[in-house]
Amino acid sequence: MDQRYIVNARFVTQHLTGIQRYCYELTQVLGKGSLISPGPVAEDYPRLKGRVRVMGGCLAGHPWEQIALPCSIGRGDALLSPAGCGPISHSNQVVVIHDVAVLENREWYSRAYSLLYRRLLPTLSSRVRRIVTVSEFCKSRIIELLCVPEEKITVAWEASSSCFFPRTEEEISRTAARLGVRRPYFLAIGAVSPRKNFQRLLAAWTRTEQSAEGVSLIVVGKEGLRFSGEASLGAVPTSVRHLGEVNDEDLARLYSGAEGLLFPSLYEGFGLPILEAMASGCPVLTSNCSAMPEIAGDAAILVDPLSEEAIADGIDRLAQPRLAAELKARGRHRYQRFSWARTAEITERALLN
Repeated sequence: MDQRYIVNARFVTQHLTGIQRYCYELTQVLGKGSLISPGPVAEDYPRLKGRVRVMGGCLAGHPWEQIALPCSIGRGDALLSPAGCGPISHSNQVVVIHDVAVLENREWYSRAYSLLYRRLLPTLSSRVRRIVTVSEFCKSRIIELLCVPEEKITVAWEASSSCFFPRTEEEISRTAARLGVRRPYFLAIGAVSPRKNFQRLLAAWTRTEQSAEGVSLIVVGKEGLRFSGEASLGAVPTSVRHLGEVNDEDLARLYSGAEGLLFPSLYEGFGLPILEAMASGCPVLTSNCSAMPEIAGDAAILVDPLSEEAIADGIDRLAQPRLAAELKARGRHRYQRFSWARTAEITERALLN
């Protein structure tokens, strides 16, 4: 494929979190894309420094994306919008839709965010040339909720970053001491929002043998997301510690030192922490709904996220050394099925063919 294309890189002006992480990993391996954004590259994206052109004058955010971006490129230019949104006026476009949770559960989001995306997504999906999504589950929901023909949708799984791999005991201990983390501990990952199901997880945690025996639960994730319908984690049990955000290196070491990842989310378009944990040698508990069984396969304990009893029982099962070792081994094989190079190949093919 000798054709080139333009990448809507508005994400490089934003903080690095879930969807932005996907965009960062993908654009590092895309071969032919020219990245443009409304502003300079944030410090979160060091490997994209020097690759992004700033275009579009004084506009930023959605106004830049809807007005300045299409005016800055040719009408026939192929455009890739990897962050779930793009200019509705540019039809020669592939947009990556990561999930349609805002159409299914508006109460999980702020009123402004919900209103915007409930209007924008149907229009955008009908006008773009093709949609790439991150799981078969997402594909099925896009077909049903946005009435998009199946042949217009391509599935390209995500993958874990190369920084996630099993760390040495020395690295784990040093990081735990610096962060004030007492071992043994379980790990929970996710920005605080209703769909991450932290309230049921915390209630389930207090019912487990682990909590009674002095094992800690370490929660990693940002509070106060402006688009979320839930601002903070609130009061937590004494055996729970909320670290907030940590960098990737610390997160990889926390995964490697954990007794297991607890990820009973209510809804995920993909569920990247599942793969990050598996790649780091951490056994996984996750939910039996949305995309999570598709990603975890047989390498995780699957529970009903609506049941505190099921979550608690799953945590106690995950604490059993023999089962944990078996899940670690399965996880090592499972995560190797996912590759950013493969994701980029599928995405470029959808864009250029």
